Amino acid sequence: MQKLLLYWFKENKRDLPWRTNPDWYKTFLSEIILQQTTVVQGWPYFQKFLKKYPNINSLALANEHDVLHLWAGLGYYARARNMLKAAKIISQKYNGKFPQDYKTALSLPGIGPYSASAILSISFNLPFSVMDGNVIRVISRIFAIKDDTRDPATLKFIKEKADSLLDKSEPGNFNEAMMELGATICLPSKPKCSGCPIHKNCSAYKRNLVDRIPYKSKPAKKKKKYNIVGVVMNKSKICIVRRPGTGFLAGLWEFPLIEVKTDDFSKINITDHFKKMYGLNVFREIESPKMRQTYSHIDLKFIAVTLRTGSKTILKNSYVESKWVKFEELENFAIHNGHKKIIEWLKLSKLITKSEG
Repeated sequence: MQKLLLYWFKENKRDLPWRTNPDWYKTFLSEIILQQTTVVQGWPYFQKFLKKYPNINSLALANEHDVLHLWAGLGYYARARNMLKAAKIISQKYNGKFPQDYKTALSLPGIGPYSASAILSISFNLPFSVMDGNVIRVISRIFAIKDDTRDPATLKFIKEKADSLLDKSEPGNFNEAMMELGATICLPSKPKCSGCPIHKNCSAYKRNLVDRIPYKSKPAKKKKKYNIVGVVMNKSKICIVRRPGTGFLAGLWEFPLIEVKTDDFSKINITDHFKKMYGLNVFREIESPKMRQTYSHIDLKFIAVTLRTGSKTILKNSYVESKWVKFEELENFAIHNGHKKIIEWLKLSKLITKSEG
């Protein structure tokens, strides 16, 4: 089975940028970027990072603001911060070389069992099997594993099966082949079993269980949150604020907001809230339609309101920094996806123009 899969991979693998003249740094970048991200979404980010930071030492010299700005739109921003921290450690402590010891690799910020195994096997041909969502699905179907893949005991069992299948002579290629099979053939729905090189070895296929495997129980319900976001303007400048360096959306820029307990935003006295929280006397102008942004654990509903003020003195509250910038300067800051929707609303509504903001 291993040889069939390796042959299929070598003949059918996708032409991905990190597979061109591969080296460990490209693998490192791609594995961090592709965590919780599709190849289609992650591809342009990989290209941007490789162009600006062509090697580990150049990335290590970057500042967090620039890295977060380049990362903006990809989500899960802790990945970017950890990638930068890991780059600095690799550059300074390991002379710009990725440690080839598994435990040492795991000690790097943002490098978990999957990333460590992927980098060590793909870049250094070391015998570590990988476990991402694609591989979990492929292994579950090969062995017709019906148990809940949210259960750690099930994942431990799947990992043991992955270890047993690993081709020790070509661990990197084999791991990539397993991931490629899951990404292109062994799909979550409507898998292309007829085109699978190992369908004769697949217990789920032989037992007509492919559509029922893997089983994954429903996740816990996301916490609901409601915000009113103020696009606070003083003449030609807009106020933006930066979140603390730890916690949710750490270190990112946004418009000042108030948290409320309902999405019936019409009941909220916005001007009073902004006076109490930020010390600003504001004049309310235009209100956006309701917007929504979902995160791994939060379902956020919000509106934006344009507000005018005669003051540039704002109480920071939980924020660490505030700036007054022109509208066209907003693109220079690492603003998270939720508030990028507000910028798009402002553009489409033509509420603020470059000459004004």
